[in-house]
Amino acid sequence: MGKFRFFMSLALFVFVFFPAAAEAREARIVIDFQYGDAMPFSEGLAAVKSVDLWGYIDATGKEIIPPTWKAPEVGRFSEGFAFTGNSFIDTTGQAAFDGRAFERAHPFSEGLSAVQSGGQWGFIDTAGRFAILPVYEDAGSFAFGLAPVRRNGLWGFVDKSGRLLITPRYIRAGTFGASAHESQARAAVEYDGKIGYIDKTGRFAVLPKYDEGGEFHDALAPVRGSYHRGDWGYIDASGRELIPRRFNDAGVFGEGLAPVATDARWGYIDTKGRIALEPFYDYARPFSEGLAAVERDGKWGYIRAK
Repeated sequence: MGKFRFFMSLALFVFVFFPAAAEAREARIVIDFQYGDAMPFSEGLAAVKSVDLWGYIDATGKEIIPPTWKAPEVGRFSEGFAFTGNSFIDTTGQAAFDGRAFERAHPFSEGLSAVQSGGQWGFIDTAGRFAILPVYEDAGSFAFGLAPVRRNGLWGFVDKSGRLLITPRYIRAGTFGASAHESQARAAVEYDGKIGYIDKTGRFAVLPKYDEGGEFHDALAPVRGSYHRGDWGYIDASGRELIPRRFNDAGVFGEGLAPVATDARWGYIDTKGRIALEPFYDYARPFSEGLAAVERDGKWGYIRAK
């Protein structure tokens, strides 16, 4: 799918030293641990799995769209639509685009969604019409006017008219990460067996030297060196390592906090690398709309940082 893995399986105990964490605290549980799986909130709703069916709840835990869809995973709401395994729904849970089916799809971004139809990927608009015909082997989401696409086994980037602006030459490619300035937009790509980051012209802003890397959020991106454990940290858009590589695993930032794994537990750090929320969880996802989905003892719930 061209996405980069933000989370890895954990195994052995690794001691990790943290900066001063005097303000570290236990998060407040706002939606109890009761779900088989749970996704981040978006547009006021979050996908949760009850038994083997997915539905959507609001930030109080109220069921807004009943569990209906049996799929490995469903999408988040974006620009009023969510993909539920083979088709899109609107925020009332009704079928969108006359129930038209797709094999796979990414959330809408900048008015377009990457969808797979007939084995090939293209992009539809919010009316369900193809804006870019399905002629690619794979595709990702738009950001800063560009989206990753794969052709002949290699990834490049197209604009919203479908013009190929960055020639396919990468083994993997991610979406351009969120940044305060478009000039600092970066996308993780794999080149010659290593992960680096390119700017919107296709030039390397961060040379490929990492084994794994994630999207930029809050001006930071998680990266991993050559070791599988204890070697995740964070860089800025110029490639400076602002949070040293010392975590067993690391996720993207959201609302100033990022999930990180220490030993076999997940907690959250702030943008200075300090522990902000104690590592009490078996798994954790980024904060969104004030809440984060976390797993404990095989069940998922939601926490609030404050």
